[in-house]
Amino acid sequence: MTEEKIDIVVLWVDGSDPEFIREKQAVTGQIAEIDQEIDGEQRYRDYGIFNYWFRMIEKHAPWVNHIYLVTNGQKPEWLNLEHPQLKLVTHKEFIPKEYLPTYNSAAIELNLHRIEGLSENFLYFNDDMYLIRDSQPSDFYKNGQPKLLAVYDALVPWSPFTNTYHNNVELIYRHFPNKKALKSSPWKFFNYRYGSLILKNLLLLPWGPTGYVNQHLPVPMKKSTLAHLWEIEGEILDRTSRNKIRNYGVDVNQYICSLWQIESNQFYPMSKNFGETIGLNQVDKLDKIFEDKHKKLLCVNDDSDLKQENLIHFKEIIQERYPKKSAFEK
Repeated sequence: MTEEKIDIVVLWVDGSDPEFIREKQAVTGQIAEIDQEIDGEQRYRDYGIFNYWFRMIEKHAPWVNHIYLVTNGQKPEWLNLEHPQLKLVTHKEFIPKEYLPTYNSAAIELNLHRIEGLSENFLYFNDDMYLIRDSQPSDFYKNGQPKLLAVYDALVPWSPFTNTYHNNVELIYRHFPNKKALKSSPWKFFNYRYGSLILKNLLLLPWGPTGYVNQHLPVPMKKSTLAHLWEIEGEILDRTSRNKIRNYGVDVNQYICSLWQIESNQFYPMSKNFGETIGLNQVDKLDKIFEDKHKKLLCVNDDSDLKQENLIHFKEIIQERYPKKSAFEK
């Protein structure tokens, strides 16, 4: 059996670019009050370390078919645009014009299936998510289905973002009201790969709609699933796509694809130790994460109260581990 091609899609933006600031201001200036948590500067910051993302992919995933770098038209000046695996895609090349310009990552994600030439199976990365160990296609897909963490969680309103989780769950449970996948394949939900998280599935067993554990890591997706969700829930996806910046109250996001795979029983269990998410102010944890042979994925999230010395330390750590330029760099 021939291996299915797997692409990577990664989003990148440089929020310090004066032209970007001017264009965004023209759109968001018309919005009366913007919550910094929702649309603060940290949502668009570029730390000058994106080239290391390519070094890690080149070293740890030589099997990848194409890398689709999605931007609003910006290009990192160090990027080698001649690399045969690289496809630079601007928003206007795949997002319907009625949704443009957009500064809403959820709107961009929900239209990824429209990218011309994108493979059916693709890994979706943000630019703060890294591959830190040698990987195989089988780490992400089995028999053409994505490997996911099927663990339920209580929906607790700990931040404005919880509203989007709630909207995602509401959409999914309109189609799967009774945890049918869990009943027909209990081994996928009570799986040793989830470790102690199995307890969550056990405790939430009597309940109907609940939330899901989300690790905020790169995620294996299927183009056909996203296209299908547009067919059956086009109204809500259209509403999200029309929001120029994030609107946690009404938006859904790409998590609906993973949730759909889980509830339609089209997935395989992924180990909870496969990756880890930390904040930039927690860089002291990095050495331990890099040494853990189970962990292949890492997300280093921006912190709104970022201490500059932590960013410098992060750059030193990844420079030490990935000193060699990749072919994606000029």
